[in-house]
Amino acid sequence: MLREFLRTLNVDCPTWARQLGLAREHAAIAARHERARAAWAPHLAASGETILAGAARCPTRRRGLIIGAGDCLDVPVAELVDQFDEVWLADVVVSPAARSLARRFRGRLRCVSWDATGALARLAGGRRTITPAAARLLFEQADPGPPPGGESDLVVSANCLSQLGLVPGHSLSAAERDKKLPDACAAAAARRHLDWLAKRSGVRVLLADSARLDIAPDGRVLKRENLRGRFGLRAPDRVWRWQLAPIPEWSLEFHRVHEVGAWIDGATTSMEPIQ
Repeated sequence: MLREFLRTLNVDCPTWARQLGLAREHAAIAARHERARAAWAPHLAASGETILAGAARCPTRRRGLIIGAGDCLDVPVAELVDQFDEVWLADVVVSPAARSLARRFRGRLRCVSWDATGALARLAGGRRTITPAAARLLFEQADPGPPPGGESDLVVSANCLSQLGLVPGHSLSAAERDKKLPDACAAAAARRHLDWLAKRSGVRVLLADSARLDIAPDGRVLKRENLRGRFGLRAPDRVWRWQLAPIPEWSLEFHRVHEVGAWIDGATTSMEPIQ
């Protein structure tokens, strides 16, 4: 816990991001990766392969944008820098890992603190008094504006769709009374992000949870929560499983597994599925 707390102090982010728990969430994700590195490896590799498949479909490669970059665990940074004139890493929380990469690839790689929802600063200001209906409406109507750096030839939304409104939703006082509010904020933020993404002129790559599963040690699926329909997504181009929290990380009784979908839109067509 102390290590995670110290990690939150080393990230760059606005005060409102800390108020909404986003610096703490970043530290928790980094710590979980350290504990479950082997279990995460296939997911991270599949994510990187998919991002490069999207890059291969770009007829021009002036700029690439990664939304939800985090520590770039799932982003093939060196390969993208080789292929694009410049690459932008965008996240509310800018990590030491991202800053280190920006120094390594100085002039070719940029880091920026950016809210992909456009709602979070206002949400933080009213987090103690905002009603559930007003919180959902804020996510539905917010506009993050143009992409950092301008329109890009490649825009990647990297494994952040289901989380855009979830963690901020949990930080609201109203969530103590309305237990469904975080999920409602997550759904509203995800749909708004998808609308924003669809308007981009370049190749778009979406990596996102399509389902959450609890799996027993013997392989039985104890619970499955479908997210794709909730977010209004078509069938994905690729699907794989992410061993997010193997026993005992989340529970002593089951593994928490995410079924991850990959969607690529723009330029050429179709991909072979990753098994």
